Amino acid sequence: MSDAHYASELIQDAFPTGAGRKAQAAIGEAFEALRRLERSLPAEVLRNRQRSWTERRVKAIWFREARRIDHYEIQDLTAIAVEEARIERQRLKARELRLEAFLAAHQEGANSAEREQKGRGTGGLDLPGNGGAFAAEDEDQTHWGM
Repeated sequence: MSDAHYASELIQDAFPTGAGRKAQAAIGEAFEALRRLERSLPAEVLRNRQRSWTERRVKAIWFREARRIDHYEIQDLTAIAVEEARIERQRLKARELRLEAFLAAHQEGANSAEREQKGRGTGGLDLPGNGGAFAAEDEDQTHWGM
């Protein structure tokens, strides 16, 4: 695997695309992260570099158009990939805690019988007269949602 492919994989793994984020948005986020990293470096380190990060450079690495990748670029990309992994790990831990709390609040047991007696059923969405499940097929449903 060439350095250009390795760098591209680093940046695409750290800033993946998906339904909520297109490639251009991911490239922009990667560029901002690299600029933040670059601003935190000492002036002596920056003087020894051939170039600073530009959005065009990040885009060239993303699409594997860069002919060569310098060592400091791999180091910077690795640093932001590690930072993004830490952030994602924190998000996943927070989500896990939220889901555990949700499951604990909705566990089957003594509390669920009390909740159903109060008319809460499944998350307070039960419909009157049918026990909170599905509407009867023979009922008139034209007035729903009005």
